[in-house]
Amino acid sequence: MFSTFSKNTLVPLLLRFALAAIFIFHGFHKVGDPGNEWGAAWMNPKKPASLDEPAPPPPPPAAVQLAVAWGELIGGIALAFGFLTRLAAIGIILIMAAAIATVHGPKGFDMGQGGFEYNFAIIMMGLCLVLGGPGPLAVDYLFRFKARNAQ
Repeated sequence: MFSTFSKNTLVPLLLRFALAAIFIFHGFHKVGDPGNEWGAAWMNPKKPASLDEPAPPPPPPAAVQLAVAWGELIGGIALAFGFLTRLAAIGIILIMAAAIATVHGPKGFDMGQGGFEYNFAIIMMGLCLVLGGPGPLAVDYLFRFKARNAQ
């Protein structure tokens, strides 16, 4: 009995809350920092420490930065409530895949070297929610329950 409860209820809830905490934190930092222009300028290029160090690539356009910042914040909030969970998880997966493609991929897998180890773990967590769903302690579940009773 406990096994069924933990697998069907507790696991998706803890997974949603963990991803929500991560993305609310990062999204709020990008959106709420006064120097970031509500999320339009959070990826400012850092100046090289020395003349031997190559110049960083230019940051993405403001529209892309806004989409990422607000996608992280709103996606995290949606995951916390279990609202449009699969859609929110897909959005998070896309953000992490883009981070690998544009920033972390060339640095390899090792997170200590700036690689994509963390992004890969987040993608796998999001994929678990896409495949497994939000669980019964979610707003999505309430909508599904009401739709079944209305028939």
